[in-house]
Formats: sequence, C-alpha cells, structure tokens
Amino acid sequence: MTISLPLVRYILKAAVRDRFLLSLFLMAALGISIAVFIGSSAVIESEKFTLVFAAAGLHFSGVLGLLLFAVFYIRRAFDTRDVDYMLARPLSRHAFLLSHSLAFSILALITAFFVALAVAIVSPHQDMAGLTLWGVSLAAEYIIVINAALFFSMVISTAVGGAMATAGLYVLARLMGEILGILETGAHESAYRLMAGVMYGISLVIPRLDLMAQTTWLLYGPGDGIGFLFIFSQCIVFTALLITAALIDLIRRQF
Repeated sequence: MTISLPLVRYILKAAVRDRFLLSLFLMAALGISIAVFIGSSAVIESEKFTLVFAAAGLHFSGVLGLLLFAVFYIRRAFDTRDVDYMLARPLSRHAFLLSHSLAFSILALITAFFVALAVAIVSPHQDMAGLTLWGVSLAAEYIIVINAALFFSMVISTAVGGAMATAGLYVLARLMGEILGILETGAHESAYRLMAGVMYGISLVIPRLDLMAQTTWLLYGPGDGIGFLFIFSQCIVFTALLITAALIDLIRRQF
C-alpha cells in the first residue's frame, strides 16, 4: 500500500499543464484588485471591508477551482483509458488512489497558501494569530473538499455529476451549523421530529466546514473556540473516511 511518487509527480505536472497554478495566481491577483477597489468605496472601516470581501471571495474561488480540477482530471483519465493503463502496470489500486489523494492534497495546500498570502497582502495589519488559524483551517477544508471530489469522481460516471455532488456536499457542510440551530428551536410536529432525526444522523458523517476558516478570526483573532486540534482531527477523520469509501469502490470496480 505504498504511494507512487512518479504518479504524484505526473498529477502535479498535469496541474501545471492544465494551467491550474497560473489560474490560481491570476485568481489571487484579480481577487486582491477587486477587493481593494470595492473596499475603497466604504465610508468607514474600509480596510476591514476589503479584508472580508477578499477572504470570502478567494476562499470560495479556491474551493471551486480545486473541485473542478479534481473531478475533470479523474473523469478524463477514465474516458481516455489512462486508469486502465496505469492499473495494468505494477501499481496496486491502493497505491493508485493514495497517490492521487496525496497529489490532490498538495494542490490543496498550495491553493490555501496562495489564498492566505493574498489575504495577508490585502490587510497587512491584521492579527497574525487569527490569520494563521484561518490559513491552517482553510488548508484543512481544501483537503477535505478535494478528496470529496476524488471520491465522487470515482463513483459517478460523469464530470458534471461529480462536480455537482461535491458542490452539494460542500454547501450542506457549510450550512450544517445553521440547520442544527434551526433544529434546536424545538418544534414538536412528528414530521419535524423525523426530519430532525435524519439531519442529526447526517451531521455525524458531514464535516463541520461552517466552523472552519471563519472570517471573524481575521478581524478579531482566534478567540477561545475552535483550535488546531479540532481542525487537524476533522481533516484527518473525514479525509480518511472519503479515501476509504473511494478505495472500496475502486477495489470492487471491474476494468
């Protein structure tokens, strides 16, 4: 169950070939420019307004770029029979999947670094502890998202379907806090209780991305809530869960 370093390098070269890194740089530059332009129109607290706008915009742009690259790369590999060719060589299915997960996670870390750097450039006077926590949690979130994209692109036969499924999971994970808050209102209708039970069950297997990369950390510091232990634990647990599910599907798949 070893990782194939040549395969990891091949995937990273594919990202360069597909202009992913160039697009990432242009996204950061464009995000900074738009944030500074819009922030300059604010009457008060223009720097904080610029910071919030840049952080939110670049945050979700990074998510979109990562999930699209991962899904379309995997589906293209299936359509061109690259997967069949690689698995016909002395490469186990475990190594194939783990190598892709490692390469995609590296891309997630690179993306998080560019986004955090762009946010730091926009507002150089912000709290460094908050920026550090925000950047680390952003990297963890990106790793979860791109491994979710890997899973869905393996089990869904179309690129559009895989991208939509990953986006749906991401939206649900970002809204899970609000959904659980609504459930705590305590309605007593039977249909409501049934739906509440279903949502509580789903919340056990859905990452709490609403607790990750909070913009308030950039403005007011990390506070006393979420820490690095929660961030690393959630990243490890849900990434392992996604990889295991994708591996089960790959082992059962007939080529």
